[in-house]
Amino acid sequence: MTDSLILALRCVVAVVFAASALGKARAPGEFRATVRDMRVVPRRLTGAVAVAVPVLEAVLAAAVWVPALTTWAFAVSFGLIAAFTAALVSVLRRKIDTSCSCFGASRTRVGPAHLVRNAVLLGATAAGFLAALAAGGPGSVPAAGSLDPTGVFVSLLGAVCVSALVLSTDLLADVFTGTGGTHGTGGTHGTHGTSRRTS
Repeated sequence: MTDSLILALRCVVAVVFAASALGKARAPGEFRATVRDMRVVPRRLTGAVAVAVPVLEAVLAAAVWVPALTTWAFAVSFGLIAAFTAALVSVLRRKIDTSCSCFGASRTRVGPAHLVRNAVLLGATAAGFLAALAAGGPGSVPAAGSLDPTGVFVSLLGAVCVSALVLSTDLLADVFTGTGGTHGTGGTHGTHGTSRRTS
Protein backbone atom coordinates (compact mmCIF):
# COMPACT_ATOMS: atom_id res chain seq x y z
CA MET A 1 0.00 0.00 0.00
CA THR A 2 2.78 2.42 0.92
CA ASP A 3 4.69 1.72 -2.28
CA SER A 4 1.54 2.29 -4.35
CA LEU A 5 0.90 5.61 -2.64
CA ILE A 6 4.49 6.76 -3.09
CA LEU A 7 4.39 5.86 -6.79
CA ALA A 8 1.16 7.83 -7.31
CA LEU A 9 2.40 10.88 -5.42
CA ARG A 10 5.77 10.80 -7.15
CA CYS A 11 3.89 10.97 -10.44
CA VAL A 12 1.75 13.88 -9.28
CA VAL A 13 4.75 15.92 -8.10
CA ALA A 14 6.78 15.09 -11.20
CA VAL A 15 4.01 15.89 -13.70
CA VAL A 16 2.82 19.08 -12.00
CA PHE A 17 6.26 20.54 -11.38
CA ALA A 18 7.60 19.52 -14.78
CA ALA A 19 4.59 21.14 -16.48
CA SER A 20 4.95 24.22 -14.31
CA ALA A 21 8.68 24.58 -15.02
CA LEU A 22 8.15 24.06 -18.75
CA GLY A 23 5.31 26.57 -18.88
CA LYS A 24 7.35 29.22 -17.13
CA ALA A 25 10.36 28.51 -19.37
CA ARG A 26 8.19 28.94 -22.47
CA ALA A 27 6.78 32.27 -21.25
CA PRO A 28 9.43 33.77 -18.97
CA GLY A 29 8.19 37.32 -19.47
CA GLU A 30 4.69 36.34 -18.37
CA PHE A 31 5.89 34.80 -15.13
CA ARG A 32 8.30 37.66 -14.43
CA ALA A 33 5.44 40.15 -14.87
CA THR A 34 3.26 38.09 -12.52
CA VAL A 35 5.95 38.05 -9.83
CA ARG A 36 6.28 41.81 -10.21
CA ASP A 37 2.52 42.42 -10.13
CA MET A 38 1.98 40.24 -7.05
CA ARG A 39 4.38 42.44 -5.08
CA VAL A 40 5.35 39.69 -2.65
CA VAL A 41 9.11 40.08 -3.15
CA PRO A 42 11.24 43.23 -3.49
CA ARG A 43 11.23 44.52 -7.07
CA ARG A 44 15.01 44.07 -7.33
CA LEU A 45 14.57 40.32 -6.73
CA THR A 46 11.84 39.82 -9.33
CA GLY A 47 14.20 38.57 -12.04
CA ALA A 48 16.04 36.21 -9.70
CA VAL A 49 12.81 34.71 -8.37
CA ALA A 50 11.40 34.30 -11.88
CA VAL A 51 14.47 32.26 -12.81
CA ALA A 52 14.90 30.34 -9.56
CA VAL A 53 11.33 29.05 -9.24
CA PRO A 54 11.16 27.04 -12.51
CA VAL A 55 14.68 25.72 -11.93
CA LEU A 56 13.71 24.47 -8.46
CA GLU A 57 10.51 22.95 -9.85
CA ALA A 58 12.45 21.07 -12.51
CA VAL A 59 14.91 19.79 -9.89
CA LEU A 60 12.08 18.58 -7.65
CA ALA A 61 10.33 16.85 -10.56
CA ALA A 62 13.47 14.74 -11.01
CA ALA A 63 14.57 14.44 -7.37
CA VAL A 64 11.33 12.81 -6.26
CA TRP A 65 12.33 9.70 -8.28
CA VAL A 66 15.75 9.36 -6.59
CA PRO A 67 15.34 7.02 -3.58
CA ALA A 68 17.87 8.90 -1.45
CA LEU A 69 16.13 12.21 -2.19
CA THR A 70 12.46 11.25 -2.31
CA THR A 71 11.62 12.16 1.30
CA TRP A 72 13.37 15.51 1.04
CA ALA A 73 11.86 16.21 -2.37
CA PHE A 74 8.36 15.81 -0.92
CA ALA A 75 9.27 18.06 2.01
CA VAL A 76 10.75 20.82 -0.16
CA SER A 77 7.79 20.52 -2.55
CA PHE A 78 5.43 21.08 0.37
CA GLY A 79 7.41 24.15 1.43
CA LEU A 80 7.45 25.58 -2.09
CA ILE A 81 3.70 25.11 -2.55
CA ALA A 82 3.09 26.62 0.89
CA ALA A 83 5.05 29.69 -0.21
CA PHE A 84 3.03 29.88 -3.43
CA THR A 85 -0.18 29.61 -1.41
CA ALA A 86 0.87 32.41 0.95
CA ALA A 87 1.57 34.61 -2.08
CA LEU A 88 -1.87 33.86 -3.56
CA VAL A 89 -3.61 34.60 -0.26
CA SER A 90 -1.75 37.92 -0.09
CA VAL A 91 -2.81 38.76 -3.64
CA LEU A 92 -6.46 37.99 -2.89
CA ARG A 93 -6.45 39.98 0.34
CA ARG A 94 -5.00 43.02 -1.42
CA LYS A 95 -7.45 42.54 -4.33
CA ILE A 96 -4.64 42.56 -6.89
CA ASP A 97 -5.98 41.69 -10.35
CA THR A 98 -3.32 39.40 -11.77
CA SER A 99 -3.00 35.95 -13.27
CA CYS A 100 -1.19 33.08 -11.57
CA SER A 101 0.94 32.10 -14.59
CA CYS A 102 1.81 28.91 -12.72
CA PHE A 103 1.84 26.87 -15.92
CA GLY A 104 2.81 29.59 -18.38
CA ALA A 105 0.87 32.37 -20.09
CA SER A 106 -2.61 32.81 -18.65
CA ARG A 107 -5.28 35.48 -18.34
CA THR A 108 -7.24 33.74 -15.58
CA ARG A 109 -7.13 35.95 -12.53
CA VAL A 110 -6.04 34.55 -9.18
CA GLY A 111 -9.06 33.26 -7.29
CA PRO A 112 -10.34 30.66 -4.82
CA ALA A 113 -9.86 27.87 -7.38
CA HIS A 114 -6.10 28.37 -7.16
CA LEU A 115 -6.22 28.02 -3.39
CA VAL A 116 -8.19 24.78 -3.74
CA ARG A 117 -5.63 23.51 -6.26
CA ASN A 118 -2.78 24.34 -3.89
CA ALA A 119 -4.59 22.69 -0.98
CA VAL A 120 -4.73 19.48 -3.02
CA LEU A 121 -1.02 19.74 -3.77
CA LEU A 122 -0.19 20.46 -0.14
CA GLY A 123 -2.12 17.35 0.84
CA ALA A 124 -0.37 15.28 -1.83
CA THR A 125 3.13 16.38 -0.87
CA ALA A 126 2.43 15.98 2.85
CA ALA A 127 1.08 12.48 2.23
CA GLY A 128 4.13 11.70 0.11
CA PHE A 129 6.47 12.85 2.85
CA LEU A 130 4.69 10.77 5.49
CA ALA A 131 4.56 7.72 3.22
CA ALA A 132 8.27 8.06 2.47
CA LEU A 133 9.01 8.22 6.19
CA ALA A 134 6.87 5.13 6.74
CA ALA A 135 8.89 3.35 4.05
CA GLY A 136 12.07 3.95 6.02
CA GLY A 137 12.89 7.61 5.52
CA PRO A 138 15.65 9.22 3.44
CA GLY A 139 17.64 6.67 1.49
CA SER A 140 15.23 3.82 2.21
CA VAL A 141 12.44 4.55 -0.25
CA PRO A 142 12.40 1.77 -2.87
CA ALA A 143 13.18 2.75 -6.44
CA ALA A 144 10.44 0.54 -7.84
CA GLY A 145 8.88 -1.29 -4.92
CA SER A 146 7.14 -4.62 -5.22
CA LEU A 147 3.95 -3.48 -6.93
CA ASP A 148 1.89 -5.86 -8.98
CA PRO A 149 0.48 -4.65 -12.33
CA THR A 150 -2.87 -3.84 -10.74
CA GLY A 151 -1.21 -1.68 -8.11
CA VAL A 152 0.79 0.15 -10.75
CA PHE A 153 -2.33 0.73 -12.88
CA VAL A 154 -4.38 2.08 -9.97
CA SER A 155 -1.53 4.33 -8.83
CA LEU A 156 -0.94 5.76 -12.28
CA LEU A 157 -4.66 6.23 -12.93
CA GLY A 158 -5.07 8.15 -9.69
CA ALA A 159 -2.00 10.25 -10.45
CA VAL A 160 -3.24 11.08 -13.95
CA CYS A 161 -6.66 12.18 -12.63
CA VAL A 162 -5.21 14.41 -9.91
CA SER A 163 -2.57 15.89 -12.21
CA ALA A 164 -5.12 16.59 -14.95
CA LEU A 165 -7.39 18.45 -12.53
CA VAL A 166 -4.48 20.47 -11.16
CA LEU A 167 -3.24 21.43 -14.62
CA SER A 168 -6.78 22.37 -15.68
CA THR A 169 -7.39 24.78 -12.80
CA ASP A 170 -7.48 27.90 -14.98
CA LEU A 171 -9.80 26.30 -17.51
CA LEU A 172 -12.17 25.00 -14.83
CA ALA A 173 -12.16 28.37 -13.06
CA ASP A 174 -13.10 30.11 -16.32
CA VAL A 175 -15.87 27.62 -17.02
CA PHE A 176 -17.49 27.82 -13.60
CA THR A 177 -17.14 31.59 -13.16
CA GLY A 178 -18.06 32.41 -16.76
CA THR A 179 -15.25 34.96 -17.00
CA GLY A 180 -13.49 33.37 -19.96
CA GLY A 181 -10.16 34.40 -18.43
CA THR A 182 -10.81 38.12 -18.97
CA HIS A 183 -9.38 40.49 -16.41
CA GLY A 184 -11.21 43.50 -15.12
CA THR A 185 -10.19 46.86 -16.47
CA GLY A 186 -9.10 48.12 -13.09
CA GLY A 187 -6.49 45.45 -12.33
CA THR A 188 -2.78 45.41 -12.83
CA HIS A 189 -3.07 43.29 -15.98
CA GLY A 190 -6.13 45.00 -17.35
CA THR A 191 -4.19 47.36 -19.58
CA HIS A 192 -1.86 44.84 -21.12
CA GLY A 193 -3.59 41.45 -20.82
CA THR A 194 -4.12 41.22 -24.56
CA SER A 195 -0.53 41.86 -25.50
CA ARG A 196 0.73 39.35 -22.94
CA ARG A 197 -1.76 36.78 -24.16
CA THR A 198 -0.14 36.81 -27.56
CA SER A 199 3.41 36.67 -26.28
